[in-house]
Amino acid sequence: MRQSTTGKNIIVFVTAALTFTTAACTTPAAAPTPPEPEQVSFAALDADAQLLSHRWNAPAGVSLDLRILQAVRSYVESTSTYSHTADPASVHPGFWDIRKQWESTPTPEYGTVYHHILLIEPSVHIGEPVTEVLVCSDYMHTAISTRHAWIRIHTMRYTPLRIRLTTARPATTPALDYEHRLPYPTWNVFEGLEIERADGSRGSERPMWTICDEDMPGYNPEVPEEEELPAAPVVEPFYPGWPTVVEDDE
Repeated sequence: MRQSTTGKNIIVFVTAALTFTTAACTTPAAAPTPPEPEQVSFAALDADAQLLSHRWNAPAGVSLDLRILQAVRSYVESTSTYSHTADPASVHPGFWDIRKQWESTPTPEYGTVYHHILLIEPSVHIGEPVTEVLVCSDYMHTAISTRHAWIRIHTMRYTPLRIRLTTARPATTPALDYEHRLPYPTWNVFEGLEIERADGSRGSERPMWTICDEDMPGYNPEVPEEEELPAAPVVEPFYPGWPTVVEDDE
């Protein structure tokens, strides 16, 4: 038998009344406790900096301390460190705000990575202005340690990134001392920015991996990826490193 419209209205009214009465007699629930912020282990970053360093190069006249390039550098270095440690606390501050955590198996690497920023281009993505950046990373001077030898496990990686300004996380960059630097930032360089991995195909233009393979300074695509090295790779000093936060003594 079909229920009448009047019957439905009565049911709705009674349900709403009961809900209102219950709510009126119930103590309001406490506001949910906000989640704890992601913790960063500077001890883990210190330890990893003893094993693997990052040295950066940008086009002539472009400062590696530009806000956008600091975010790019932090993204790439954090991804690298997490792949070595599989420790969520070993990334730079704010990294998990802009990148979803993924499963990782620790693969400790040693030596020096040379990163080259080969493209910095203004663009539009989904109707919004963005900056697209291509990072080409030379891993020829890195290796893992086995019981019998130092083995290079890859020679090159490329990272196409897309950066946009956002009002969701307003930037509050602290006062910085550019004369004294660390291997990692101690503040969140991602505030006020959104950063994501971009498509590396570039449509009909040269794919980004091809740009890295052909244009990266000092890179030899003929070098075998898996190769035994004659000695342990050298851990060069970080460049340019990260300015330190000026402490407020007041």
